[in-house]
Amino acid sequence: MFSTTVLLHNCSEQKSTGPDVPAIINIIVKSSNDSLSVSGANVVLYNANNGEAVSRTFSGSNGVAKFETMFTGNFYVRISAQGFKEVPEGSVSSVPFSVSSGQTFSQTYYMDVLQGTFGKIDGTVTPKQAGFLIVAKSLTINSEYHTYSGPDGYFVLFNIPYDTYEVNAIKSGYQLAVHPEVTLSAASSSATVQVNVNQVNGSTLTGKVTFLAAVNGIVDISLRDETSLSVINGLTTTIDVSRNYSINNIPAGNYVAWASYENDSYVMDPDWIFKNPGALNISFTTDSTKMLDFSVTGAISIVSPTNPPASIIPASADSVIPTFYWNAYPQVKEYIIEVRDINGNLIWGGFTESGVINHSQIPKEWNSVEFNFDGSALSQLHSGDIYQWRIYADDDSPPNIQTLLSSSEDLMGLFIAP
Repeated sequence: MFSTTVLLHNCSEQKSTGPDVPAIINIIVKSSNDSLSVSGANVVLYNANNGEAVSRTFSGSNGVAKFETMFTGNFYVRISAQGFKEVPEGSVSSVPFSVSSGQTFSQTYYMDVLQGTFGKIDGTVTPKQAGFLIVAKSLTINSEYHTYSGPDGYFVLFNIPYDTYEVNAIKSGYQLAVHPEVTLSAASSSATVQVNVNQVNGSTLTGKVTFLAAVNGIVDISLRDETSLSVINGLTTTIDVSRNYSINNIPAGNYVAWASYENDSYVMDPDWIFKNPGALNISFTTDSTKMLDFSVTGAISIVSPTNPPASIIPASADSVIPTFYWNAYPQVKEYIIEVRDINGNLIWGGFTESGVINHSQIPKEWNSVEFNFDGSALSQLHSGDIYQWRIYADDDSPPNIQTLLSSSEDLMGLFIAP
């Protein structure tokens, strides 16, 4: 069994349990094909309060990746292994979990087999630190692959198509010295690289947050990688009482800015995001200062089944065909609901990038629906499995037209099917 001790940085939400009562997190990785253990899976542990990576380890021969942490709080994982699809896939949000003082927490994840033949890139970042976002970018096609370095600076990228790649390492206050290049082929399907970074002052992003139809509060701001939407370690902050913010030590690169990631009763204006793709993209080429303002609004309050705002412990649903309840939202014309499994896969509802809603209309007068009331779910819920649901408020009732007023929060709506 492989294990690692979690050292959290910039995690003010986390609390030390003391040196004598570490919490243990067991991430159990299995194949969905036959439920056999997956050994050698790369498991990255994240702080769910701000999206930053905090540690990394491999699963052992029994499929268990073990983390021992002197801190408690909210976490999630991303898992990769040679010959399997990532969990969750692509930029799909991971379902978080909560760990308390001295607790042993165990969660099983199932990986789908990946068809095809692929290579592997691994290496070490110097200085040897955890939390560097590693990006391997193809030099011939528009594709990128991502992971994070562990406490020893080591990283690994599985299932990389044969091609030539440029490797980058990104973290607050550091800039890559030279982009190493690697080529994967049938004759040489794996490559090991040394990635050297230098300390830099970097750029600064400043701005102001406007609260739409909501009382002013304090929200967090973060910069994410433009492709994977992974939060860059160190590039997070909160607004001050005047609603201003400043993020410093930003290395040159391309990012997506985000506001109100935590459970704070606010969400970014979902309609503005939906109708202005790319508006949150921001780039820095040299040390400079840029400005970007945000608009946030009050989140839709979901009633049940859901974890409480201060915890990421899933609630027990009333049945495997649960009824979802939420509080009415002002000026809404219809609601849109979605349910995803612990791997981030869409189970029911939601909408496509072009605005097509995947379920029958939920009228504005409703504040509850039974799971799969319209028979459009892609699968049924399974007893003992963890899921997450989200609700959106729409200001337009005609089919396939959306003016999104709000949504429920990123870290709410967790439940277990009984």
